[in-house]
Amino acid sequence: MGNKKNKKIFLIINLSFFGDVLLTNALCQNIKLSYPDSKIVFLVNKPFYEAAKYQKDVDEVICIDKRNEHKGMFGLLKFIFTCPYRNKIDTAFIIYGNDRGIIISYLLNCKNRIANTRNPVKYLLTKNSDEQKNYTHMQDINSSLLTALTGEKQKLLPVKYLTNPENDTLVQKLKAELQNKEIIGLCTVGKHKENYMPVETAVELIEKLNKAGKTVLYLGAGKDSRAYADELKKRGCINFVDLTDVTTIYQLANLMQLCQAVISIDTGTVHLAYSTGVPTVGIFYRSAMVPKWAPRKELYPYTEVIDKDYTTEHITEKLYSLIQSIPQNK
Repeated sequence: MGNKKNKKIFLIINLSFFGDVLLTNALCQNIKLSYPDSKIVFLVNKPFYEAAKYQKDVDEVICIDKRNEHKGMFGLLKFIFTCPYRNKIDTAFIIYGNDRGIIISYLLNCKNRIANTRNPVKYLLTKNSDEQKNYTHMQDINSSLLTALTGEKQKLLPVKYLTNPENDTLVQKLKAELQNKEIIGLCTVGKHKENYMPVETAVELIEKLNKAGKTVLYLGAGKDSRAYADELKKRGCINFVDLTDVTTIYQLANLMQLCQAVISIDTGTVHLAYSTGVPTVGIFYRSAMVPKWAPRKELYPYTEVIDKDYTTEHITEKLYSLIQSIPQNK
């Protein structure tokens, strides 16, 4: 029987976006190492439910629907009074010190509330972590929140997102259609326009991959991704499988398992790819973002990061070098 002190409920509050949610997973894994019998509950914005649900060591996910059901103060109070974990949580970790997250942790009456923040709302916290100053990468900064509780240094762990493509009907259908083709996933659009791959680069890249016998899966969601795919087609670039808005986050992760590799700009898709173990080329058009956000070789050996020389030749060179470095039995 586990030690009584391990039977705690921990709440991870991350009300940010897709990639931000994924980069909290190392914290979840560290909690389980320190408290093996604990329960980890992950609170996210409703659109990112699947980004949290299939992470390693996450036991349960609850959602806040801030645009509809839980909009405004009355919506927030509705969430609080219907939350099954009110008065039951030992420690809440509030990622980014989000004000709404801090208020939620306070109203849920969490025993400990830990965040990295300089906001005056921090005075509602029982503990405030300054361990982040010892780290650069966001996933390590997130994990360091645990130190404020345990006094112990966190372990550097890779983010892990669990997949099951064999039981995914959509993925199996696409696999049958593509048969034994060599597949490359491509994501060119994300949350920030300054990260978008120039359309002319994408056209050249898709054509080069086609000539090399590769089938390109265009990955994306939302109006900008749809508009981008339409622009590719207007320019005569039509030899790709357009999967815009076709998959959920979990289906996208399963779909990636069909790919030899994924090429993605700096957005949630790049984090999803390498966290599932898929060889990944991450293109960071804002090179200043690399130290904090890019995958690191020591944790993710099957990754390449491009933060300069964004030519198609350089991208394909990195891609083929990465593919050739992968053991045949992987």
